Amino acid sequence: MHSNKYKKSSSIIAKRNKVRRIFGLVLKIGLPVIFLVGIAFLLRADFLQVKNFNVVGEESVSAKDIQKLAAGFVSGSNFFVIPKSNIFLLSKDKLAAAVLAKFSRVEKVDINKNFFNGSVNLAVKERQADYLWCSGDDTCFFMTKDGLVFEKAGFTASDFLASSATWAEPANKLIFEGNLAGNPLMKNFTISERMQNYLKLVKIFKDAGYEIISINIESVDKAIAKSNIGDIIFNPEEVDLSLATQNALLLINEVRSRNSSAEFNYIDTRFDNKLFYKLL
Repeated sequence: MHSNKYKKSSSIIAKRNKVRRIFGLVLKIGLPVIFLVGIAFLLRADFLQVKNFNVVGEESVSAKDIQKLAAGFVSGSNFFVIPKSNIFLLSKDKLAAAVLAKFSRVEKVDINKNFFNGSVNLAVKERQADYLWCSGDDTCFFMTKDGLVFEKAGFTASDFLASSATWAEPANKLIFEGNLAGNPLMKNFTISERMQNYLKLVKIFKDAGYEIISINIESVDKAIAKSNIGDIIFNPEEVDLSLATQNALLLINEVRSRNSSAEFNYIDTRFDNKLFYKLL
């Protein structure tokens, strides 16, 4: 009798333990699942979604094109669950990188998120088209004053030089050539220091009353600046072109003091104070 009661008690305890184990297992699995499902629904809540994109500072680039790209950037989901449009999870750095990769004219974009109304503000700074860089086939691209080639122009070098009109872009009527192979977009014509050195040459001639039309880097030791007085040949790797430029101007003044209508085929300034030239 006592043995039967003991067996029944043991069986009841075993069943209770089994139920407890099953219940504990359900809790261990179910609670995390419920928690994750709850988080997923919360992340998809309408008040946490990006409502619109505002673009300011654009000039040549279309604000609508930037907005369209940004809208595409936040469409869809990560891991099939997490919405990309969640304003808290939106990566400002990645969105900025996407804008810069798509629009080469955009130099910088600052992004701010307004969590109260769900708007994302993009403040754009565009590159300025200061000069042209043109290839041998007459195709031209806009270039910054630091020498970065960033966007194809809608006209040729011939059109640009033949026109007497004032162009909205580039800001300066000066063409650079050479020194780049293949697709020039987002490449530097030269380093910033050399670019400023070339522009110094242009300014010195301009101050003296002569116009530099184009600068062509033909090789590491030969560049040609075409001007309304003739071709000025110089070393593109010269640290400071001031002396070579001043020497060329002294020669021009000396020759023209004897013949005021004299024009030069070329003046070669690459050999220190020794100048080689040929008259037309």
